[in-house]
This record gives sequence, C-alpha cells and structure tokens, in this order.
Amino acid sequence: MDDSTKRQMKIMKKRRAELGFRQEDVAEEAGISLQQYQNFENGRRKVANCSTILGLRICAALELDPYELVFENGRDFIKRIRDSMK
Repeated sequence: MDDSTKRQMKIMKKRRAELGFRQEDVAEEAGISLQQYQNFENGRRKVANCSTILGLRICAALELDPYELVFENGRDFIKRIRDSMK
C-alpha cells in the first residue's frame, strides 16, 4: 500500500471519528453501500481513483475539502500548478 493511500485512510478515519459517525453513517450520507465505503477507508480503493461525483459525495459526507483528501499538500498543490502556468 502506497503512502498516499495510507494518508487518505488516516484522514477519513480521523474525520469520521471527529464527527462521531459510524462507517454506516458515512456510507448512507454518501449514498453508497457500507462495503463500498469500507473499501475506501481500509485502503482497498482510493478516492483519487473513483468518479468525481462519488469522491465529492464521500467528501461531503465527511465534511472534507476534496483537495485535502486527494492531494498530499492540498490547496498548496493546486497553487503550485496555477503559479507554474503564469
């Protein structure tokens, strides 16, 4: 398992705990099955590799900024890309 997958898992688990949600709660909010959500939280599937809509629904359920979950340096990553295009 690569570092970015481990980082995503850690962020998702931590945020879910902060919100006092069970995995079932997040899955229901995101409109996916419990098993689908568990695949993300347990590193069998990466949010960065799923459809945009599904990734956004998971982020919304966890009240997470998608940039923070998908990119290692979050918005700093996007800023660097924009700066390089100037």
